[in-house]
Amino acid sequence: MVKRLLTLILFIGFAYAATAQTDLSFEAYSDAKQVVLRSYFQVNFSLKNGPAQGFTPPSFSDFTVISGPSRTASTMISNGQATSETRYTYSLQPRRVGKFTIGAATIKSGGKTLRSNPVEIEVVKGNSAAVSSDAEEVYIKAEPTVTEAWVGQQIGLDYRLYTAIQIDNYNILQESEYQGFYAQDVRQHDSRWLKEVINGNQYATKVLKRVALFPQQAGVLTVNPLNVQLGVVVGDDNRRNSFFFNKQIKRIPAVTEPVQIKVNPLPPDAPASFTGAVGQFNMQVGVGQNTITTDDALSLRMVISGNGDIKRVQVPKIDFPETFEVYDPKVVEESSSELNWQINGRKVIEYLAVPKEPGTFQIRPTLTYFDPDSAKYVVLQSQQPFSITVRQGSNRSKLPKVEGEEQVADKDIRFIKTDPGLKRPPFSFFGSTIFWILAGFPFLTLAGVLIIRRTQNKLLNIDPALTKSKKARKVAQQRLSTAENHLQANDSRAFYDEISKALLGYVCDKLHIPLSELTKDNVRIKLQSLSVPSDQIDRFMHIIQTSEMALFAGMDNASAMAETYEQSVSTLSDIEVFLKD
Repeated sequence: MVKRLLTLILFIGFAYAATAQTDLSFEAYSDAKQVVLRSYFQVNFSLKNGPAQGFTPPSFSDFTVISGPSRTASTMISNGQATSETRYTYSLQPRRVGKFTIGAATIKSGGKTLRSNPVEIEVVKGNSAAVSSDAEEVYIKAEPTVTEAWVGQQIGLDYRLYTAIQIDNYNILQESEYQGFYAQDVRQHDSRWLKEVINGNQYATKVLKRVALFPQQAGVLTVNPLNVQLGVVVGDDNRRNSFFFNKQIKRIPAVTEPVQIKVNPLPPDAPASFTGAVGQFNMQVGVGQNTITTDDALSLRMVISGNGDIKRVQVPKIDFPETFEVYDPKVVEESSSELNWQINGRKVIEYLAVPKEPGTFQIRPTLTYFDPDSAKYVVLQSQQPFSITVRQGSNRSKLPKVEGEEQVADKDIRFIKTDPGLKRPPFSFFGSTIFWILAGFPFLTLAGVLIIRRTQNKLLNIDPALTKSKKARKVAQQRLSTAENHLQANDSRAFYDEISKALLGYVCDKLHIPLSELTKDNVRIKLQSLSVPSDQIDRFMHIIQTSEMALFAGMDNASAMAETYEQSVSTLSDIEVFLKD
């Protein structure tokens, strides 16, 4: 026990030291990719999570230093974790046209000398005016990371603002429904202003919104336009900056162009161990004990993490020895988080198996995923097989021995006692007929109830799946009633969660779809096979997608919630006509 505790303490210490070392960083970045000659831009050198000493800037021989370095220090606390930053900022003006590289700066922190990354800047001649007469002063563009992808691959979609005028605020009026995709907002993205030159015109650019798209089907899918209202600052600059006057804001519309993405089906040569993971994944596996007995259970824990849609990843099958009794694996955690401006998923699975015979066995878990970059299936295995030693257990039931019980040897013939010595014992409640009747009454009652229920089930020929199917409508109505209560309380998260459970639970119970096989494609195929009209299927899938987006984005529009509730009630009523028992 002491050794395990010391090992755990050392492990935590090493993990903390590794984390601290990873958090210390020194990087350089600019607010411009391209600049026009005679304009200016900023370059920043940022030290995070360490004391700053001995900062040495790079050479700016190709630029004129307008100002700097200006030093700022800040500390931010998020989820109980503090992050500090020391930043050095320079304002530079290019001297000539061309592509230039700003070299690395150095700084000392924590007894180490750190070097920043180089920064590349392209200087172009540009137009004489800020924006040429035939160019737009402001527009928004939808920019996907790729225009050709695989089913299940994560695609980043940025809605980027390009402006040559001052924008005070913006409001997204209408967003695409992302038909054919599972969409999830990415809240932590690079929202810094950048300067870019488009067709010789200088623009300030900024990502207004980033969405992670996971295609659910093959084909050419279209992302419909995003409708945005921009607040543009207008009026005299002196008046606008006066203390007594507010800024004058003019509302103008901006709409993105539709974006088409070609989605390819996964290659047909998938290994048998492929479970639907698309992206880049890691696998970590651990066992509870390497030495057990036939009286014990082997516990194995698998952690799958990666940048794909974690809900698509089914539970991998592990080949346990034939002498093990294997129980159904259990998913104990399924979550998603944001890392490097994209969605990352994590799934934790627990396996349980009981050995029946002693011996030494080898177990090697496997995870297979499809890598979109290499367009190949990748097989992950633990570095070494887990060697499990099983020893013979007791395999005996331990019955309590009654004190004072006389041990009588087993013999074929026993002597008859000639003097029985019969005496009338005093009355004792313990062991009497009344005692046994009262003691056995609960068991007789329970046995009678079980017999009656079993008889009723046989007479009615009730099947568990059929029972769930018959109760599907009633359960869905109860959940819709609960959702209505959340609607009245304006609890959007609980409302959309109950709506999603009502619809998905209904089709699962009604169509006998196991939770492990519940996907939007399976639901659509099942409904189509029962001749449910396509418009009703589309309405059903739209409500599910709306609920998913609302749960992630935190929508709290009361009118939208009321509309979703009415659509859910009517859609279930329409579909019920085609799914009657």
